Amino acid sequence: MSAAASGAVKPLANYPDLKREGGLLFLSGMSARQADGTIAGAARASDGAETHDVAEQLRVILRKVGETLARNGGSFGDIVDVTVFLTDMRHYRAMNDEYNMWFAVDGPARTTVGVNELPHPDMVVELKVVARAPA
Repeated sequence: MSAAASGAVKPLANYPDLKREGGLLFLSGMSARQADGTIAGAARASDGAETHDVAEQLRVILRKVGETLARNGGSFGDIVDVTVFLTDMRHYRAMNDEYNMWFAVDGPARTTVGVNELPHPDMVVELKVVARAPA
C-alpha cells in the first residue's frame, strides 16, 4: 500500500515510500516532515532563533519507519541495514542516544554519514532503511 493510499505523509516527488525487490524492502529516505509540511523537532523563537531537536526528529522518523513496515507486513525486527544522514555531526551523540533506545547491539547494520544539507533546512536527520520482506 502506498503512503498516499494509507494516509501517511505523501512523498514530494514520484517515488514510492517502499519498494519490494526479491526478499527485501527498500524504504525511501524518511524524514520528520509532517503531513502539513512542517518538520517535527524544529522550532522558531519569537526572536527568530531556530532550534532543531535531532532526537525528536529521529523518534518521528522511526515511528514512520515502523508504520511503513507494518503496512507492508513487516516490523522493526526485519530491519537489516540503516543509513543515517546528519547535517551536523555535533548531533551524533544525541542521535545515537535516541537510536540506542530503539535498537539493540545485535540490531541492523548501520552507517552514519555527515551531509551538507537535506531537502528542507529544518531537517537535521534522515534515514534510509532496508528490511527483510515478510514471507
